[in-house]
Amino acid sequence: SSNPTRAQLESMLAALEGTKYAVTYASGMSAVDAVMKMFRPGDHIISSDDVYGGVSRLFNRILSHYGMEFTYVDSSNPNNVAEAIRPNTKLIWLETPTNPLLKVTDLEAIAKIAKEHKIICGVDSTFATPALLRPAEFGIDIVMHSTTKYISGHNQIIGGAVLTSDEEIHKQLRFVQKAIGA
Repeated sequence: SSNPTRAQLESMLAALEGTKYAVTYASGMSAVDAVMKMFRPGDHIISSDDVYGGVSRLFNRILSHYGMEFTYVDSSNPNNVAEAIRPNTKLIWLETPTNPLLKVTDLEAIAKIAKEHKIICGVDSTFATPALLRPAEFGIDIVMHSTTKYISGHNQIIGGAVLTSDEEIHKQLRFVQKAIGA
């Protein structure tokens, strides 16, 4: 369930992102799926309306069958996110810049909204990479990268990573990594 090469990669990615922990996966989509496995039937997730197609397919065509609820909003306006919050909202899932329209979200504003409501906030920061954006510095709980794209030079490898400084989130993600072989 572990090896020195992967441990070194995770250590380096966490250092680049400015987080305590990184957990790597077999693909970017398996990284997103691992995050979603932290939630249960009846949980509500707010998502950016312009996300990678694989993410919307996962949400709409797979996870919705397990009782998870999704609301899509233009997250470039923080009021849209705040207005979409329900009592059962457990996660705000952002992508910035988005794929393919390159919408930009004010991460500091969204992190503040999430913290006020005790909601986890995650960001797919694949397009920006840690060279241009480090979402954890804005109060974001979870940062995800498809390492298949820019971190690796685009399609040199297939992989994904989820980064956090929250020990409990890290433990959950590590368990999923081991349990499902992702």
